Amino acid sequence: MWPKRSIKEAIMETSSLCLPSSHTGTCTPFPTLSLPAPLSPLLSTDCTLLTPLFLLGISLLSISLCASHFLSRTPIAELGQLGPRGRKNYSWNESTHGVGGRFVDWWLFGGCVWIRSWMFLWDAMCRLFGLGHGGADEGGDESCAGENLFACFGVVHNHDDKNKNGHAVEKTETTRKEQKNYVKHGIGIIGYDSSLGAHGPVVLAPIRASVFILAWCSICTFFIRTHAVLAYWLVHFDVETIDFVPMSLRENSVNMASYLLQGIQHVFGAQSYFVKDEFLPSDTTMIGIITGTIIYAAAYITILEFILYIVGYLIAIFGIYIPKGVSHPGGPRPHKIFRVPKWTEGQQHFIPKELLTDQNNGKWRCAVAHDAHRDTIAKFKLAVGAAPASDMTKESLLTGEPFGRQLWTLLEPQPRCVNVESDDDLCMMLRKELLPSTSINDRTQQQPDRKEDLPNFFKQISDLFNPNANPQSQSKLSELARLLASGGRPPMAFDPSKNPNSCDQVFRAQMILSYLEQNEGKLPEDIAHVQLDDSESKKQIPAKTVMEAAKRGVAFYSMLQSPDGHWAGDYGGPHFLMPGLIVAWYVMGRPALMISPPQQALMLHYLKVHQQQDGGWGTHIESPSTMFGTVICYLAVRLLGAKKDEKWVTSGRDFLLKEGGAVMTSSWAKFWLCLIGCMDWKGHNSVPPEMWLLPNWFPFHPGRLWCHCRMVYLPMGYIYGSRFTYSDAENDPLIIELRKELYVEPYESIDWDKTRHLVAPMDNYSPIPAFMKFAQNCLSVYENCRIFRPFRDAVRRAGLKFCLEYMKAEDLQTNYIDIGPVNKALNMVAAFHALRNAKGTNLPPSSPSHDSVAANNDLHDPAVQSHMMRVADYLWIAEDGMKMQGYNGSQCWDTSFAVQAVWECGLLDKFPLLSTKVWAYLERTQILSTETSQSSPAYRYETCENRDKFYRHVSKGGWPFSTSAHGWPISDCTGEGLKGVLALMNSPVVMNAVKTGVLKSIDADRLYDAVNVILTLQNEDGGWATYENNRGFGWYEELNPSEVFGDIMIDYSYVECSMASLTALAEFHEKFPHHRSKEVAFAIRRGGEFMKSIQREDGSWYGSWACCFTYGCWFGIEGLIKAGESSSSAPIQKCCRFLLSQQRPNGGWGEDFTSCYDKAYATNGMQSYGDEGSGVVNTAWALMALSAAKCSDIEAIQRGVQYLMSRQLECGDWPQEGISGVFNRACGITYTAYRNIFPVWALGRCAATYGDALD
Repeated sequence: MWPKRSIKEAIMETSSLCLPSSHTGTCTPFPTLSLPAPLSPLLSTDCTLLTPLFLLGISLLSISLCASHFLSRTPIAELGQLGPRGRKNYSWNESTHGVGGRFVDWWLFGGCVWIRSWMFLWDAMCRLFGLGHGGADEGGDESCAGENLFACFGVVHNHDDKNKNGHAVEKTETTRKEQKNYVKHGIGIIGYDSSLGAHGPVVLAPIRASVFILAWCSICTFFIRTHAVLAYWLVHFDVETIDFVPMSLRENSVNMASYLLQGIQHVFGAQSYFVKDEFLPSDTTMIGIITGTIIYAAAYITILEFILYIVGYLIAIFGIYIPKGVSHPGGPRPHKIFRVPKWTEGQQHFIPKELLTDQNNGKWRCAVAHDAHRDTIAKFKLAVGAAPASDMTKESLLTGEPFGRQLWTLLEPQPRCVNVESDDDLCMMLRKELLPSTSINDRTQQQPDRKEDLPNFFKQISDLFNPNANPQSQSKLSELARLLASGGRPPMAFDPSKNPNSCDQVFRAQMILSYLEQNEGKLPEDIAHVQLDDSESKKQIPAKTVMEAAKRGVAFYSMLQSPDGHWAGDYGGPHFLMPGLIVAWYVMGRPALMISPPQQALMLHYLKVHQQQDGGWGTHIESPSTMFGTVICYLAVRLLGAKKDEKWVTSGRDFLLKEGGAVMTSSWAKFWLCLIGCMDWKGHNSVPPEMWLLPNWFPFHPGRLWCHCRMVYLPMGYIYGSRFTYSDAENDPLIIELRKELYVEPYESIDWDKTRHLVAPMDNYSPIPAFMKFAQNCLSVYENCRIFRPFRDAVRRAGLKFCLEYMKAEDLQTNYIDIGPVNKALNMVAAFHALRNAKGTNLPPSSPSHDSVAANNDLHDPAVQSHMMRVADYLWIAEDGMKMQGYNGSQCWDTSFAVQAVWECGLLDKFPLLSTKVWAYLERTQILSTETSQSSPAYRYETCENRDKFYRHVSKGGWPFSTSAHGWPISDCTGEGLKGVLALMNSPVVMNAVKTGVLKSIDADRLYDAVNVILTLQNEDGGWATYENNRGFGWYEELNPSEVFGDIMIDYSYVECSMASLTALAEFHEKFPHHRSKEVAFAIRRGGEFMKSIQREDGSWYGSWACCFTYGCWFGIEGLIKAGESSSSAPIQKCCRFLLSQQRPNGGWGEDFTSCYDKAYATNGMQSYGDEGSGVVNTAWALMALSAAKCSDIEAIQRGVQYLMSRQLECGDWPQEGISGVFNRACGITYTAYRNIFPVWALGRCAATYGDALD
């Protein structure tokens, strides 16, 4: 019960204020709030918000935001740096909390931003006055190397610790000062804003304070107003007149109101306990009020921050709430995937022979490097009317380093220019140097003894393209090449019911045949026993030892190496990529230079053989049918020319109509439908290009998004803002038919605005939260309401202009390859459409004449031609047809892994041609580090100004996932590329070739550039993300508009990227111990701490880029070992126990895509496409992890090794099993090279670790 007291007495105890009565006009006694005298000027009692304290909060916030705007527009190189103390754990929770966490973390644990802001000011003063550790001499170079606008920190170059003779220089005090270059700190993990550089905490702390002050002013005003209302009610309240209310309720109401009055009075009275009256000026002058306000605010903020800090500490100590880093991948998903893909069983598909040749009897072949460049130039020169109306040559349109480029062509190899060095010259020179004629012609082929009768893998011989052709009509070499390339399957057959993953037979047959022709028809000596002869049957000869199996694996894989040194392979898998390209091709007028008729036929074949039994297509090859996959693939099928009455086309249409029609697909598919004219733009949520005009410090800025997300929504914003639609959509008979086929109800009757949020449950991997839907609805009003039209038209022009400028920069930085296949197609469409703007007809979409303006689109424009020249970079042919890859290949990634596997087997010098070619490839692939790459337009964008303007991290010195021309360095690719070079430096053969000038050297400065890239990419949480630092916050994911993908909004730190970067730094430090040694050591230690922080309770790590936990565990264990963790430590032993618990009865390990999707280890392993639930790739990852940890369970290691050896084919290959890669949690992707690389690596490592115990 409320305390009993006389109501009138309780009220009149307070002072009274005479207020006019609304009834009589006379004054009525009115109790008012009693404030401590010095606080009366600061907190007005007249219920107004405009108090001195409120004005202080507004001023503080305004100044801070202005400072944020100024700093975010300033190159980060000019934003200052801290002293060498480094990022240490200044607060109890910092070691587990990542960049930009939840809102609750900002309020509850954000007090440490004050600690960092004071530390920044202290270090700045030390530098200013040359005191202590923060002296001016330690500031380092003021160059911008390593910085970009949103980089968490930049690292500047320093001088090498060697003299001209290559000897270490003795470190004097002077040289120490000259060579100290420290991390440019943006010291704050909680609430850290990377756009503000090292000044971030100094700006964020007052912003936080101003928010607290304004919130307190609002609360005070609410309390004062409530006090006044309650007091007035009590004064005028007559208990006796309200007889319909029970007396007890009336008394309780009165007593509660009185109690609240007293409580409010005590709240304000309590302030006098921590702000004594004598501390505040008693005068009411302006100076006195200002001084009192500042003192009061400082005391209030200090006490409040201290209370929050203690509360947060206690909450975490007692486990009520533990803040986790934003990069923690989280636990298993509550909603698992139970649907499975299904195809018609027993239906083998073969590519028709007529699809593999053209009218001139040209056959498809994979051209690489200079051969690929010459082919593209010849193709565009031969095209009728293809010459642009300028003096620009075709050669000048095709820029960038050719090494690593791969494309499929029907043209014969083109003659090369004698003055241009090419990979052909390199290969011939290396063969001449390393493989004298005697070693090729006179080498003996030893045949091991045959002890067992095993099934003969090579007994059945089939034609390459036609299963019914007579094998005797083929040459022996072609016959052998086809068999070796088949991977244990019927040659050139594709049966998705058994395995929807291609075996990459077409490419492998070509490479093996080329190898045989260059080596007089002889295989490498380690697999020479499989050479076909005239005998009718042969016996399989299994490897006797672990190293013999490893040598066979390397020998086989060496035949697949391209002339420029890289390994190519199928990097397909997603079904939604190629349809986007097909839509772009159709919108641009179906140019044959982009997609030729033979390519169209092979694409149609691919889509047909991957259609599932229910008529649908999955998001990727192992996915059950989804509306996203089905709608976009059906659209592509029809645009490629399939008739709507064909049975398989009808089946696809039935599936999508059964699920509600195309309005139920996801937003990315809807975008392509809008572009082609099969959906009104009102059916797609707004993608406003004017978002790019926001200041960089704005909490949600598109420049803070993960680069893949950013570079997709950039052209989407341009196309949406322009409302660009296929110009002939209203007259094209096919588009008119599609409008009828794709929807359940008539096209004209659909209320498009009501369909924006519709999405089929099978597509809804990341449901859009209510707040995002609310924001999208607000944007819909903004787009369609006439009242916003003047403002919208004005800002949209500026937004579209910036989008065009940014897309042009992306095109030039990547030599028109672009970061990925989706934005490749979109950028190309945007470039095609942008000619309208260039000719002065840039009208806002709301203008009546906008859609009637003739599209001045020109396929002969140099930018459009450059785009079309690079389309082939994304296309790949396998036994299932032509597909679009998830990148322009995985060349550098696969090659870096492969050479490390060979090195760990101790076989670099046994395969000298392989090793030297890899060195040549890695040398030419380092980004912006060769003469060719530095002569391309991309190099101009490496300046600080351009990188800041276009949100790019430093690129020079990094290694890419694919090719140097692609231009985007990645942390793990740079790490693995650097490790590959360091491994090759252990090869006497390679180093001798460098010394004699046969190979170009990779000097130390280039390795320092790579280290600089890696160091600058380390995040605040100690881990490494992919392309850039984490620029955003965890709550960005609540704004994910894609529905079908997870965790795409910011660049998280990953165990894979962290291990690759950390181990590269560790191995570099072993060879170059004096180069930035403190920074490197500190980065390694922080990386190890991060990796431990994201380890799961069961000991595993979630793999974000492959399937899945075995992959993550390999990276986790190896990273911790390199970071200095003992193999007997708890994290490593816990992971070993996890792996051993997942070993299957046959000795192997296995997972499929569901591990990634569900974030939980696949219960049945790789049941569908493996061997009794096991797979060779997963087994290899598990063995590599266990052997790195020196696992004591020898029996488990033996069983795993025996499993790998039993699954190896006699030729040294392994069978292609389930899909290995994944991205964005929900989409699988193919790595055909993994089945060759990782088993070899695992065998070599296990042999080195356990020796004879395994044989």
